[in-house]
Amino acid sequence: MGTDVGAGEADAASGSTQNRQYDQIGTKYKLMHELPAVEPEKPSVVEALGDIKGKKCLDLACGTGRYTHLLHTFGATSVTGYDISPVMVEGAQSTYPPASYPTLTFSVADCSKPLSPPPTSTFDIIFAGWFLNYAGTAAELTSMFRVIEQNLAPGGRFVGLTTNVHDKDMRLPKHDFYGMTILVLDEEYVAPGEEEKGVVGIKARVVAHTESVVQFDCFQLFKEVYEGCAREAGLRLEWKEYVLPDDERRGTGFWERWLERPTFAILEAVRL
Repeated sequence: MGTDVGAGEADAASGSTQNRQYDQIGTKYKLMHELPAVEPEKPSVVEALGDIKGKKCLDLACGTGRYTHLLHTFGATSVTGYDISPVMVEGAQSTYPPASYPTLTFSVADCSKPLSPPPTSTFDIIFAGWFLNYAGTAAELTSMFRVIEQNLAPGGRFVGLTTNVHDKDMRLPKHDFYGMTILVLDEEYVAPGEEEKGVVGIKARVVAHTESVVQFDCFQLFKEVYEGCAREAGLRLEWKEYVLPDDERRGTGFWERWLERPTFAILEAVRL
């Protein structure tokens, strides 16, 4: 994708919801990683990624670089991280400075817009943690999948982390849920400009009860919307299994409520 992703640096005045929210949240977002609601993310991502030694990787919506660094620790030869929020990218660059992490590169870019002409440099593995869930329309989600398809090397794979599309009770809020509260802002969400598609999911607000409260809004679109948008972009999706942390809490019933309504879904995509 190069440094010209989405026409270069993101425009702070572009009206991007993600940009406005995360410029305000900044590095406070790191606090969420300690919450039990979030803990199953890492082992689930690790299982879905598999062996990535020697791979060239791209991290879309990299935030403060948590997963960018994880890809590095698993043997990727290089990892490029992009995020639309300058504040988040500054946090990543501060945490993982080039002098200490020469194989990690962070830049500000809008990861939701395909390039024309397509990029000349592609990646073996593309990862996106909490990126696709900011698409508020099928057109936006398809555009994000097109960015992924554009940047995949032949035989490459995409692994993503998004809202739980499998949750049959997504219209119900979750209170005091392993350190989080999930509020439903619109339980019959109809995408603007796509009213003919009818209800496509919900709009939600995530409130993380960390020492300094973190809050952001996102969209939880239906599974069939994801699959249709990916197919339109030339990708085939497969949904992966959850993996719980391997510690003393396993087998004690601690995760029973979480497993009823997990806080995320893991997906893998390859070209059709």
